[in-house]
Amino acid sequence: MTLVSAQNITYSINENKLFHNLSFGVNSGEGLHIKGGNGSGKSTLLRIILGITTPTKGLIKRCSEDLKISYLGHKNAIKNYLTPIENLELLFNDVEIKIAYEWLYKFNLSHVQDELAASLSFGQQKKLALIRVLAQSPELIVLDEPFVGLDQTAADQLNHFLEEQLSEGVGLIFTSHINPKISCKVLDLEAKNV
Repeated sequence: MTLVSAQNITYSINENKLFHNLSFGVNSGEGLHIKGGNGSGKSTLLRIILGITTPTKGLIKRCSEDLKISYLGHKNAIKNYLTPIENLELLFNDVEIKIAYEWLYKFNLSHVQDELAASLSFGQQKKLALIRVLAQSPELIVLDEPFVGLDQTAADQLNHFLEEQLSEGVGLIFTSHINPKISCKVLDLEAKNV
């Protein structure tokens, strides 16, 4: 099943085309790696796919208005004045919180679970933010530079998790400067704009 499709997407800023005539689709169990240098429009394209930003031209279609999407953008969207435990309890129901606690342990954050999130390192904050995605059961996962700030162990864990999700039929769209170990299609925004 096609979860999301884009038809001739163009986005312009002040008459300058950031990208133009992009067409692609993401099916259940399929990944799309969006590549490109800084300023090529990767994050903007994700926001268009999510319906946060409107394209200058073109059309985005979803398989349903109720498509369950789990999204993590550039900003970690954690509350710095709360502890990791409080951040997670704010977000999850009883079933999901158990999974979230497991990821807290896997990501080696148990020893800082009662400290304020503001005092965590960049990498620890990134792991905490990723747990928001890892503990949910979406149909589509959308991630903006998910590997930035992760140590090799955490990057390997994330790779493994995303591969498992794909094998279970979840769709995946992500941007990354780092070449992942995930089998997926590639959309290179710089190549598309040459």
